[in-house]
Amino acid sequence: MKKILVIEDTAEIRDNVQEFLEAKDFQVMVAKNGRIGLELARQNKFDLVLCDIMMPEMDGYGVIAQLRQDPATADLPFIFLTAKCDRVDLRLGMNLGADDYITKPFTPYELLEAITARLNRVAQQNEKLKSVVERVEHLEHYDALTNLPNPSALEGDEGYLNQATAKTNRNKRLIPFLLLGLDRFTRINDTLGYSNGNLILQQLAQRLILFGKRIEGAGIVRVTGDEFAIVLPPVADQDSGVGVAQDILKIIAQPFDIDNKSILLTASIGISFYPSAPTLEELQKQASIAMNSAKREGGNRCAVYSRPIFGHEFSRDLQLGADFHSAWEQKELQVFYQPRVDLRSKKIVALGAVLYWKHPVRGLISLEKTAAVAEETGLASIVNEWVLRTACQQAKLWRHSRVSSARVAVTLSEQLFADNNIELIIVRSCQDAGIEPRYLEVEIPADTIANTPNINATALKLMTWRKLGIQTTISNFGLKHTSLDYLDKLRLNNLKIEANLAFANLQSVPILNAIVQMGHRLKLRVVADGVQTDAEAAILRKQKCDEIQQKEAFPAHKIERG
Repeated sequence: MKKILVIEDTAEIRDNVQEFLEAKDFQVMVAKNGRIGLELARQNKFDLVLCDIMMPEMDGYGVIAQLRQDPATADLPFIFLTAKCDRVDLRLGMNLGADDYITKPFTPYELLEAITARLNRVAQQNEKLKSVVERVEHLEHYDALTNLPNPSALEGDEGYLNQATAKTNRNKRLIPFLLLGLDRFTRINDTLGYSNGNLILQQLAQRLILFGKRIEGAGIVRVTGDEFAIVLPPVADQDSGVGVAQDILKIIAQPFDIDNKSILLTASIGISFYPSAPTLEELQKQASIAMNSAKREGGNRCAVYSRPIFGHEFSRDLQLGADFHSAWEQKELQVFYQPRVDLRSKKIVALGAVLYWKHPVRGLISLEKTAAVAEETGLASIVNEWVLRTACQQAKLWRHSRVSSARVAVTLSEQLFADNNIELIIVRSCQDAGIEPRYLEVEIPADTIANTPNINATALKLMTWRKLGIQTTISNFGLKHTSLDYLDKLRLNNLKIEANLAFANLQSVPILNAIVQMGHRLKLRVVADGVQTDAEAAILRKQKCDEIQQKEAFPAHKIERG
């Protein structure tokens, strides 16, 4: 039953309207002036207000003005009952938000027609609004192109991961997390167009949905672009999860029918396992690493995430990750520095900032293992930024020391280098420390540059930094990187040879010589990393290497004292 408020100071009209509307099955409340009517409107939920204009204490214009200012009543349908039919009066009422006018005297039919029309219009608007809200709510949880759930379906108490963990038992305790990416899908978009590329993604989604129906408890989501995540129900061993992934690869390898053409595609699948990765974030990260590894091997295969540095020390690795997280929160990590020496002048020209972690039980953790743990715990980017800021602050303190002219060199992780705000982070690190950008050197690993999706954007980024006065270096440069044909576009300052080549034995001398010559042709200063002995330094000097960086790292105060 619709509820109507009638605000009318003439008792006869007020009573007649109430009697008529109640006879038509409306619930009616009445008020003899605007002030009372306004209070009733605020205290009750009405479907419509009928209001006279000329009333004592507060006229109809005052009533509607107050209602429209209150969010609770701003959209309340409002019809004026008035003997004032002047155009100016009508315009004033409409400007204030009135929906309609009924001019006195009026017939019961006219009143009912106006009320019915207004309520019907409100019902239509509400229906449209409901449809829009449902659509928006759907899009919050589902992908618009494939109608698969979006990544939100993985999260929370009702998410696919929690649903799967609830089903684990003594015999089936591993939950496979699969990240699927199509191989070389950008070529499909480039050759067939994005519309046909979308059709392929829709067909793939349908295949995955049908496959998922065969495995009770499987959850499938579209992550982004051509990547999909699949949470499988618990399995007894890793081979079971791999078997499912291989079945999916066979399904994807079947031709896609696009515009009466058969399109052949393959995919790469990375697999991680809960509880080896204890969180959704870690599962996604490990599966992504494994998927990219499968792509580098040529695609059309699946790969299980493994820890290449730690071997089989699985239980200790998990504990080490937790210890690293604790060390970060307790501010137990330090920044040490590796001196970099000019082989001609024998002066320190730069100091490489590295993360130093001395574990309370296991002792000093190697730089390589510390970097890997930071990566696995998801702290690599934030810790890397902290190292950058700390190194800049230390450079300021060294301005009046024996290394006053030396730069601090900081290696950027792949995540931090890809951060859209990286330039701002670098500039602010210099500004906050009070140093000129020329005292900072930024190192980007060769693998990061090799894997960059847009070399022109990378070149522009590095050129911008160089114009600021910041030196740029490609680091960890090895034999596999000598085929990079775009190094000259990057306008770098230095090339740092990876440490295992800098251990200059007889076998590595020809390789060293070739890399040094290549670096010099590109007008780069060549730096050898990880040098430990005078004998190594002598060979590198003979190969015309420009600088060497010591393997041993020192705290800042020892650098200053010499």
